Amino acid sequence: MVLWLLILIPILAAPLAWMGQQWSRHAPRWIAIGALSVELFLTLLLWSQDHSAQTSGHGSWLVESHVSWIPRWGISLHLGLDGLSLILILLTAFIGVVATIASWTEIQSRVGLFHCNVLLALGGVIGVFLAIDLFLFFFFWELMLIPMYL
Repeated sequence: MVLWLLILIPILAAPLAWMGQQWSRHAPRWIAIGALSVELFLTLLLWSQDHSAQTSGHGSWLVESHVSWIPRWGISLHLGLDGLSLILILLTAFIGVVATIASWTEIQSRVGLFHCNVLLALGGVIGVFLAIDLFLFFFFWELMLIPMYL
């Protein structure tokens, strides 16, 4: 469940950041900072857990989630977290917080759209790092690329 939260927090916060521009000039920034801070906190929580008993075998995942989606074609919602992806997600969340803080005074027009795109791109990047199924990997890869283009 925590793996899905890592992906869904920035993706669900993205439309809030976009709509937040109507409430206040700084609302999208605070929504992005809040979502990415929760993301960083969850990742640090995963980092702090003792995974030594789980990694005794070869090729084991620290945390894994597997749900059959389209069994006819062999497509499943299969996410896994290992040591490398944990480090990459931690780095992504940290850089997301730093980038949001650094853009605080730089971005003046369409602030909501900017933070919406940043959150969608980061959600896609985290999904790419967690995806085990090739179809799911491709989905998150495309989710990451579209906001980068905009």
